[in-house]
Amino acid sequence: MIALTQRLQHARQGLAGRISGKNRVLLVILGAAILGSTALLATAPQPPLPEVTEKIWPVSAVSARSESLSPELMLFGRVESPNHAALRSDSSGDVLAVHVREGERVSRGQLLVSLDPAHAALALEQAEADLADAESALASLQADIRAERRVLEHMEDLYALTSAKAERLKGLNERQLIATEHMENTLQDVARQGIELARQQARVEKHPQRLASAEAALNRARAQRDDRALRLADTRVEAPFDGRISVVDAAPGDRVDPGSPLLSLYDTDAMRVRAALPESQLEPIKRALASGQTLHAYINGSDTALPLETLAAAVGKGHSGIDGLFHLPAGADHPELGRAIDLRLVLPPVPQTVALPVQSLYDNRRIYLIENQRLRALEVTPVGQRSREDGSLEILVQADALSAQSQILATSLPRAADGLRVETVAPAVAAR
Repeated sequence: MIALTQRLQHARQGLAGRISGKNRVLLVILGAAILGSTALLATAPQPPLPEVTEKIWPVSAVSARSESLSPELMLFGRVESPNHAALRSDSSGDVLAVHVREGERVSRGQLLVSLDPAHAALALEQAEADLADAESALASLQADIRAERRVLEHMEDLYALTSAKAERLKGLNERQLIATEHMENTLQDVARQGIELARQQARVEKHPQRLASAEAALNRARAQRDDRALRLADTRVEAPFDGRISVVDAAPGDRVDPGSPLLSLYDTDAMRVRAALPESQLEPIKRALASGQTLHAYINGSDTALPLETLAAAVGKGHSGIDGLFHLPAGADHPELGRAIDLRLVLPPVPQTVALPVQSLYDNRRIYLIENQRLRALEVTPVGQRSREDGSLEILVQADALSAQSQILATSLPRAADGLRVETVAPAVAAR
């Protein structure tokens, strides 16, 4: 090891001896340049550090005002009518004419379809003849009854006279004033008259039954006549109510049988809208109806109020909620049957509620108050929404910490958080 160190020292001394004087000058100049550059960099002026400023977010705000406000539900409904009649033929025949077209409005009693009345008219004529025959038979029976009663009275008188004569002849025969044969002949007359009297009495006793049978036949003939008259009237199919034609199934020349469909129409004065109600709002709606309060819905783009008549008695297949039935007022410009429409149902008012723009609510449970140009989060309870006159939506919330002086953020900020610095650039508007 010592020998290796000595060898390195001898090599360095030999290398230093070989460097010429010119090279030494160059090394000195290079070292001076390096030292000068280092000194310049060390003494150069430093640039000023950038000043960090906090960003201020321009926002708009609203002032809170607590009051009783009515939430609104947006519903999807369908127009229907409980009076949707499908008119059918009551007899066989040919269709002579169809007087209406699909979609046409009709009045009660208006002629819709005419069927061939020939067969019905013949059947009515026969029924009227049967009725006249029954009336004649009854009248004849009544005359016979009156005559048979008079005959009975005469037969009773004759029987009484003959019986009295027989008694006298018995007395004379006992005193042997007359022949026995004469007395026996008289007794035979009494017996024969008694038989005839009994038969006549039986006829008279059957008068109520015979009269009832004749009257039944008359009533049957009269009912048959009325039935044939109705069948003749049924060849003129008329509108049962004011309404609108929804379907026309028959055409002139068609051969129809009893029960064949002719056309359908619905009552325009009994129209309603069926809409499914969300399960979460059923209880307040039921309480309102039970207390006698009337809830109204409005068709989008219309001011016509549709009162909630009642709730459906059964849950429809595939539905989780109950349907509400809204009445369409008579005389309104009714939408077509089966048409889908959007409804806006106004619920009972909720006390101590604040209406805010939809952009004020974050995560469906939080709003931000603006205090000293800083945001402060506040938890709220949403109770629903409602529409403004301009068609925009407002969120209805409840919060105990809100006051009339509270300014609420009304701008949607993607990084809204507690302590964020903001500046109100739009004037505060009181939330309604």
